[in-house]
Amino acid sequence: MNLKKIFISVICLLSVQVSCKEAAHEHRLKGEINPQKSLVLLKNGNTRYATDHPNLKGIGKADRSKLVSGQKPYAIVLSCSDSRVPPEIVFDQKLGEIFVVRTAGQSLDSAAIASIEYAVSHLGSNLIVVMGHESCGAVKAALSTLKGGDAGSPWLNKLVADLHPHLKRFSELSQTDGVIVESWANVEGVAKDLLDRSEIVKGLVQPGEVKIQNALYHLGSGEVEWR
Repeated sequence: MNLKKIFISVICLLSVQVSCKEAAHEHRLKGEINPQKSLVLLKNGNTRYATDHPNLKGIGKADRSKLVSGQKPYAIVLSCSDSRVPPEIVFDQKLGEIFVVRTAGQSLDSAAIASIEYAVSHLGSNLIVVMGHESCGAVKAALSTLKGGDAGSPWLNKLVADLHPHLKRFSELSQTDGVIVESWANVEGVAKDLLDRSEIVKGLVQPGEVKIQNALYHLGSGEVEWR
């Protein structure tokens, strides 16, 4: 390939990236709740949950009927699939308030990224929460295979491989209690990966239209820690 062809290829690639960002802005349904207020709503909901004062409203027949015609979740929560960490309960949220994407260890496959892009572009969600949790099995599996080894199946190997870059600095260290330090490192890595791998998300985060917030759920207390 000569220099002219290389130059044309680069221009085409840049044009595609710019068009993705422009499309995210031009055709985006902007939500009514800004990222800061969204975060306050989630924090308040978690306080209700952790102190045993759940709202217990917004989940009845009338609420279901209101949502038949559409949804406008104000926040997206990317969390682990662990059965002990259901975001709707952890944040004490009504039907239609949060858009939840769950994968083991918050691993980012194409479906997870596309789901987040859909929510920020078409549903008006202005806050993305990447939430890990204490004693995460996926993080433990990734740590145990940092130097090689089989996680149990080709698909599990693919999943832990997605987490390995976030955890490689722990390869020579003993696991911390509840793998909390390692889980924070994974959360931070996932958040960075999301920006690196999604032009749509990056194009909305950079000007401040959308915010990414990192969080970690503590199983015993029910409290969500924020960073």
